[in-house]
Amino acid sequence: MMEFLQNLVDGSNFPLLTAFLLGLMTAISPCPLATNITATAYLSKDIGDKRRVMFNGVFYTLGRMFTYTALGLIFYFGASQFQVAKLLQNVGGMWLGIALVIIGIFMLDIIKLNDYGLEIHRLDYE
Repeated sequence: MMEFLQNLVDGSNFPLLTAFLLGLMTAISPCPLATNITATAYLSKDIGDKRRVMFNGVFYTLGRMFTYTALGLIFYFGASQFQVAKLLQNVGGMWLGIALVIIGIFMLDIIKLNDYGLEIHRLDYE
């Protein structure tokens, strides 16, 4: 499937079609696909309250759009001047690991974010 889409991208003379196909390839590649599945599971936890699901979905989408736009602008307007690639190659894996552990703690509800701050819960293995 990916090879077929890659051939379409390579042979396309239409920028909108190329952008759509690249977006499709990104959406079904392994890492973003796992993220999309996780986001869907997170958003569906409030399935009884349609307004809350819609609210969470809109803000998730806006946050993702803002993040990708900000990263794109950072890399476009000067990341090469600061040699970001060297920094990410040296310590990026360590920071990514720490970030994933922290995100996992929040997703397991060991630490909950409520309206008034953080709440720490103990896991029960019963």
